[in-house]
Amino acid sequence: MLMQYTGIKDKNGREIYEGDIFDSHFKWIVEFNNGMFGCQTNAGFSTLNYLLANRAKAKTESYVIGNIYENPELIKK
Repeated sequence: MLMQYTGIKDKNGREIYEGDIFDSHFKWIVEFNNGMFGCQTNAGFSTLNYLLANRAKAKTESYVIGNIYENPELIKK
């Protein structure tokens, strides 16, 4: 289990790592894909920087709620 730091912090100042689950009106799982950190969205893969910069409330409301290793129940439907 290798969780790389994305270089980005959530609204609470908590570091966001690969495999983290964060909430921003949707639950997103942070992953590393093609040399970039991001999340799978309805529109496909979006970089984490793009998501947080271009969603009006995302940067001020997004926060880590757990990770896929310690909290798998958070991603089950």
